Amino acid sequence: MMRRLFIFISLSIPFLLLIAGYLHPANAYQVDLDQILAPASWSHPLGCDELGRDVLARMAQAICLSLSISLAVIIFGGSLGISIGIVAAWYGGIGDTLLMRLADIILSFPGILLAIALAAMLGPGIDNLFIALLTVGWVGFARLSRAQVLSLKNSAYIQAAIACGSSLPSIAFRHLLPNIAAPLLVEASFGLAAVMIAEAGLSFLGVGVQPPTASLGSMIREGTRFLLIEPWLVIWPGLVLFMLVMAINLWGDHLRDKLDVRMHP
Repeated sequence: MMRRLFIFISLSIPFLLLIAGYLHPANAYQVDLDQILAPASWSHPLGCDELGRDVLARMAQAICLSLSISLAVIIFGGSLGISIGIVAAWYGGIGDTLLMRLADIILSFPGILLAIALAAMLGPGIDNLFIALLTVGWVGFARLSRAQVLSLKNSAYIQAAIACGSSLPSIAFRHLLPNIAAPLLVEASFGLAAVMIAEAGLSFLGVGVQPPTASLGSMIREGTRFLLIEPWLVIWPGLVLFMLVMAINLWGDHLRDKLDVRMHP
C-alpha cells in the first residue's frame, strides 16, 4: 500500500507539470529579455530562465521528450534484444557464441561511458542520442531472453509444437513470449529508469539533446550557472527527474514482487 502511495505521489508532480505546461499559453522557445531570471508569477508560474523563456513550458517539453526517448529506446531495444536472445538460444552454435560475446564486450564497458563515447563520435542530436542509447540498451534483454528460452526449449509443449511443424516465429509468439513476459517486463521497467538517467546525463554533458530544445539534463546544465542566485532553475528539473526515476523503480519492484513465483509459495 505504501509503495503504491509513493508511486502515485512520485508520478503526480511530473504529470501535473506536464499537463499544466501544455495548458499554459507561454511558448517554450519564446525569448523575452525583459523577463530574464524573473521569479515565479501568475504569468510564469515557475519563473523564467536566463533568456526569459517560461520554465513551466520548457519543463513540459523536457518531460515529454525524456519519456518519449526512453520509451522508444526500451521498445526498440527490447524488441531487438528479445529477438536476438530467442534466435541465439534456439539455434545455438557459433551464432549464439558470437552474439553473446558481442553482448559481453558491450557489458565490459560501463553503460553510461559507452553511451557517452558513441554519442560523442556520432555527434550531438536526438537521433544520435537514440542510436547511442539503443546500442547499449538491447544487451540486457538479449541475455535475459536467451536464458529464459534455454530453460524452456526442451519443455514438452515446445517439443510438441516442433513435432506439429510449427515455425520458430509461431512458437516464439504463441509459446515462448507469453512464458517469459514476466521477467522481461521487470527488465523493461528498470531499463526505462536507467535510460532516462542516461539521457539526462548525456544532455547534461552536451552530447545529447541540443538547444533550444528542452531536456531535463540540459535544463540542469543551464541552471548550474545561476545556482547561487536562482536555484529553482536546477531544483525543478532535478526534482522531476528524481521523482520519475523513483516511481519507475518502485513500479519495477512492485512488478517483480507480483510476477516472481518464488515470492508466492
